[in-house]
Amino acid sequence: MELNKLVKLNIWFITLSTVFCSVQPPAISPALLNAPKNIGECMSCKIFVESFKKGLERTSRGKYEGGDAAWEEEKLKKTYKRSEIRLVDIQEGICKDESKYGIQCHHVANKAEDFIEEWWAQNPDESEDLYSYICIDKLKFCCPKNHFGKDCKPCLGDHSNLCSGNGKCRGEGTRKGNGTCLCDTGYYGENCDQCADGYFLSYKDDNKMLCSECHVACLGGCQGGTPKDCVACKPGFIFDTSVGCLDINECEDDKTCTEDQICLNSLGSFACMNCDKACEGCHGVGPDMCKKCAPGYIRDGEYCVIESKAEDVGDISATTRYFTYIGLLITIAILMTKSTSLASIVGVMVMSYIMGAEYYCMINGHQGLVNLTDFDLFQLLRT
Repeated sequence: MELNKLVKLNIWFITLSTVFCSVQPPAISPALLNAPKNIGECMSCKIFVESFKKGLERTSRGKYEGGDAAWEEEKLKKTYKRSEIRLVDIQEGICKDESKYGIQCHHVANKAEDFIEEWWAQNPDESEDLYSYICIDKLKFCCPKNHFGKDCKPCLGDHSNLCSGNGKCRGEGTRKGNGTCLCDTGYYGENCDQCADGYFLSYKDDNKMLCSECHVACLGGCQGGTPKDCVACKPGFIFDTSVGCLDINECEDDKTCTEDQICLNSLGSFACMNCDKACEGCHGVGPDMCKKCAPGYIRDGEYCVIESKAEDVGDISATTRYFTYIGLLITIAILMTKSTSLASIVGVMVMSYIMGAEYYCMINGHQGLVNLTDFDLFQLLRT
């Protein structure tokens, strides 16, 4: 009896283990694992409203089979336009087209569900400002333009020309911020009505002012945009009475960089770059700009190349020439069996070509068949 109970207990334990082990963990949305940073409730509400408007546009043509008569079709359109069915169709597609901030969009959709139904029940014009109704009036996530903070107070300053047109109100349109001006680059002041350091007033009228950046050579401000208008010159520049702040060419001094470097001047500065490894001193960057070739390198035309490679190239070049000459001589021999006169003409041409090629190679430092530099080529040709 005890044995039967023990067997049944083991079977029950095995069955229970199998069931639990076969249960798969719930799928986790990648959006939850890679949720983007918080964008704020107001921006989330704007995304939700835009998604709802897309739903309005998507369902504007209606969702019905239509009738045989035009009047029946028009009646169905009007019925569907303000129906609960259409609202459900819109809500089913809410936030589905928003891949980056879908989580925030769904968060607002849940909070706005009752307010959307109230708005829908009022039978509003679809062009009515849904953003103001949901985000400002009901959810209180946002504020009207030029307003900020928890109580949507007006931004500080003249609303007709807020921050002089050169900045924005901190927290404008949201329930955050302090209402002061956050100035654009190049401006400062309580109302962004002054030029920052490194900028000068280039335009001003009753409604607008424009600050432009000083010349790159200027230090401590300027009166205009040219090097002559600088209050002082930055390091790397020197003041010249005719042109103002003039770039100093540090590369004119041979001691600016080491012997194995090349100096590259730039506006207000310079850089030292190492010469190519094939060079021992250089005029520029690359193996063709060497003053002298480094040990283990040899001059090949304008370039300094590894000496062993230069010899290999020379040997290959000479071998190629010699095989070409042999081929030409074989051609003459074949022609001799056909026509002696034609072979003689071709032979003279081939010999002239060989002598000219070898002479050219010899005067350019390449090894030739014979040292033709000891002969007067033109004298040989005349004889």
